[in-house]
Amino acid sequence: MLAFKKVNSTLRMPEAIVRQIEDKILLGQLKPDQMLSPEKELMKEFGVGRNTIREALRILETSGLVKVRQGSRGGPVVTKFTTEFVSDFLTKAIRLRGVSPDHLAEFRLALEPSIAEFLATKENIDPELLLRMEKNIEEVRALYEAQEVTAYGNMDFHVLIALATENPMFIIILKTLRVGFNLVSPPQNRIQIQTLKYHQMIFDAIKRRNPVMAKEQMYRHLVEMRELFREAKVRKIAHVGRKSLKRPS
Repeated sequence: MLAFKKVNSTLRMPEAIVRQIEDKILLGQLKPDQMLSPEKELMKEFGVGRNTIREALRILETSGLVKVRQGSRGGPVVTKFTTEFVSDFLTKAIRLRGVSPDHLAEFRLALEPSIAEFLATKENIDPELLLRMEKNIEEVRALYEAQEVTAYGNMDFHVLIALATENPMFIIILKTLRVGFNLVSPPQNRIQIQTLKYHQMIFDAIKRRNPVMAKEQMYRHLVEMRELFREAKVRKIAHVGRKSLKRPS
C-alpha cells in the first residue's frame, strides 16, 4: 500500500487527507477497485484520530471517488471512472461554483473551433454520426418552425461533433457543457435562426473535410452566441431596473 504523509496543512485535517487520496487516485497510483488501508493504518499514517479519518472517507464517498463496502471484508474502495461520472462531477462544479454564461462562452470559444477543425481532418468519420448531425439540423429546424424549444437539440449537435472525434475528453466536456449552457435562456427567435445557419455551414465543412472552414464557422457561431447572451443579460438587467423604479399608485 502507498504511504501517506502525516497531515500538516492549512486545510482542515479531513480536507488535507482527502487532497492526498484524491491526488493518488487522479495520478493512477491508486487504481479502480483497489482498497485503501484499514482505518487503523490510515489513522497511523496520517497521524490523526478515527473521527477525522471517517469524515475524510465520507467526503470521498460523497464525491464518488471511493465507495465504503460493508461487512468483515469491507472498507473504502476506489471507484471506477466513467465518462458519465466525470461529466456529472463537472456539471456539479459548474452549478456550485457560479460559472457564468460568459465563462462558458469563453471556454467554448477556446475549445470548440479546434474540435471542429480536428474532426474535419479525420480520415474516417463514422457515417452514422454524420447522418445524425444532418438529422439533428432537420429536427431542430422543424422544432423552430413549430415554435418549440430548440436549446437541447442545438447543444446535441455539438455533442455529436465531439462523439465523432472519438476522443473521450472532448465527449466528456461537451456533454457537460450541454447541461451547463442550458441553465440560461438567450433571446429565442434570433438565436434559433442564427444557430441553424451556422450548424449547417459547420456540418458542410466537416463533411467536405475542410478544416479551415469548419474552424472559422464554429468560431463565428460561438462569438455570435456570446454576444446574444450578453445582449439578453443587458436587457434583463434593464427590465428589472425599470420594474424597481415603478412606484405603487
